[in-house]
Amino acid sequence: MRVPERDERGIGLADERRRVRSGLEPAFDMIAGDLQQPGRDARRSTLTVIAPPEFAKSWLMPRLCAFRRIAPDVDLVIADGFTREQSGAEAADVSIEWGEFRGAEGAAVEKLADEELFPVCSPSVRPEDGDLNRATLLHCHASSRRSGVPDWRAFLAIVGLAVGAPDAGPRVSGTLILDAARAGCGVALAVDTIARDDLAAGRLVRPIPDSARVSGGYGLRLGQAAAERPEVQAFHAWMRGEFAARYGPPPTAEGWASGRVH
Repeated sequence: MRVPERDERGIGLADERRRVRSGLEPAFDMIAGDLQQPGRDARRSTLTVIAPPEFAKSWLMPRLCAFRRIAPDVDLVIADGFTREQSGAEAADVSIEWGEFRGAEGAAVEKLADEELFPVCSPSVRPEDGDLNRATLLHCHASSRRSGVPDWRAFLAIVGLAVGAPDAGPRVSGTLILDAARAGCGVALAVDTIARDDLAAGRLVRPIPDSARVSGGYGLRLGQAAAERPEVQAFHAWMRGEFAARYGPPPTAEGWASGRVH
């Protein structure tokens, strides 16, 4: 999906991204100074991050080297988790979660980006003329469906397309569905954050241009006891910078309610 350079309010997102990115540079410098100050314990710091498996694999792991360049003395411990209860995220320094805005005040999680949902597939199985009736549709298994994300039947209704058998096709865990798409097993629905790197590298393509805005998104929760630690602040600032460079400033909302993550 091409990210527009201007949003509906006429604000230049490219300029806004540069502004946000430059605004974070002093924070990076300050944090780097804190991590290297002479009085600080010389031992290496450890930072524990809990993330959904799909996010960890598709977004976080390819960017580990970038974070190490910013904070070379911080050793990341990355664990996967579907929900805060299952993963023990309360004990983590940072938890990345999927959820929906519900209008509650006092957000505990900072939403990283608004998400678009669209079909993706391997170039080898792109249906001719974008006709999804010629494609195998890959479905997210009901037990791993993310809150606020339409299934195929709902997505097709939103974008105004008709497919003869919208419920037919394999059902795959949400953590594996893009693997199935990359392997040429069919067409999957994916959110922008997870699919963007594969699209840029040509591992996946979009068979049709249609997309739908989803109510859910990825958010960042800092552990209450860890939020003031320089290494946690460094990771927080780095995540904000990475998303700002791609999507513009983080969205604002009155509140955030954690949802299921897969």
